[in-house]
Amino acid sequence: MAQLTAVLDIGSSKVICMIAGMDNRDGLTVRGAGVREYQGYENGKLTDPASLQEAIFDAVALAEGEARHRVRIVSVGVPASFTKLVLHRGEVVPRARSRRISERDIDELINASMDFKPPEGYELIHSTPVDFTVDGTAHGEMPIGMQAEKLSGTVSHVYVEENFKDTVAKALLRIGLDADMYIAVPLSEGLFVIPEALRAKPAILVDVGAKNTDVSVMRNAALVASRTIPVGGAHFSGDLGYGLGVEASVAETLKRRYVYSREYQDSIDTVHLPGGETMRVEHEAIRYIVEARTQELASLIADAAKEMGAPLSGKPALYLTGGGITLMRGSCEFMEKCLGVPVEVRMPTMPRLSTPNYASAFSVMEFVMHATDDAMPDERSSRASNGNLINKLKNLFVN
Repeated sequence: MAQLTAVLDIGSSKVICMIAGMDNRDGLTVRGAGVREYQGYENGKLTDPASLQEAIFDAVALAEGEARHRVRIVSVGVPASFTKLVLHRGEVVPRARSRRISERDIDELINASMDFKPPEGYELIHSTPVDFTVDGTAHGEMPIGMQAEKLSGTVSHVYVEENFKDTVAKALLRIGLDADMYIAVPLSEGLFVIPEALRAKPAILVDVGAKNTDVSVMRNAALVASRTIPVGGAHFSGDLGYGLGVEASVAETLKRRYVYSREYQDSIDTVHLPGGETMRVEHEAIRYIVEARTQELASLIADAAKEMGAPLSGKPALYLTGGGITLMRGSCEFMEKCLGVPVEVRMPTMPRLSTPNYASAFSVMEFVMHATDDAMPDERSSRASNGNLINKLKNLFVN
């Protein structure tokens, strides 16, 4: 059997375990997937850690059963709420007599950029060059082979919260698994969703989940800023439930049925209630509730982008993903009107589950497969060290 890779994607309301491998045409094939809801997290805190551990257990079991494959190690996607980002500059003198910059100099630049006190309670998982300055001249590409008296640059250092990591590790230990890598989803998803050419300048990724919206700024292959907004798709459903006086399941159905900017010939919408009863609701009421919340979310996104140094007035590329509202018809176009910039929904073609609400899981899978190319299963843990990830990310920067 071809080598299979297992990943765990932890969202704000559900856990996804995915097991995949490469087919004979170098395409990704999903062998098994398991999805389980849990209590989620809000304001950077897990609502119920035990609920997460149960969801991990069930999601892994479902994926293993479908794939008919026993998982031994898994790579974990870390949501933005449990990461911390530090940007710091470093400076080195090329070591070669010729003063030509080598990969070793890039490694030393990364090390030099870590001359700061790391955030307490966090562990480093990624270090990625953002830009370079060669003898005072800025360069947007990896300056390997260039002659220089001095090389400096900004490096993005991403950390995972230790408490979150410990909670996940305990859940995996319960089922005899170990995590070989923890990957920051804002980074992997940015690389997965935003085309490389548009990342040469700051580009924005907006991932609307159930309870939170993560707004991230990418530059080249690096994450340079990230914010979490405590508003997501569940708030839309909650508004509808409260405003119309219907149960949560009915409100969720109404949300999914809603089409932005559609002119309904019938101003009355018939809502089917549990037990077979029906309820008549004015469509204008549904429209008001959904669009008011969307406008609020758009305003919060614009504020976050400005705070992170990527104001929408600069017309950055903006990509929308996640399952919160992206699957609602017309949401992209309506967000464009609210934000005043083009909004793209891009999900690279995948063999299964090819919708934006699975983008984060696929992004973690793609990241892991690039970071562990040609590694045998028993070698993955050692090859997935921080140094190896640095090298792979440098390749992403170049390629």
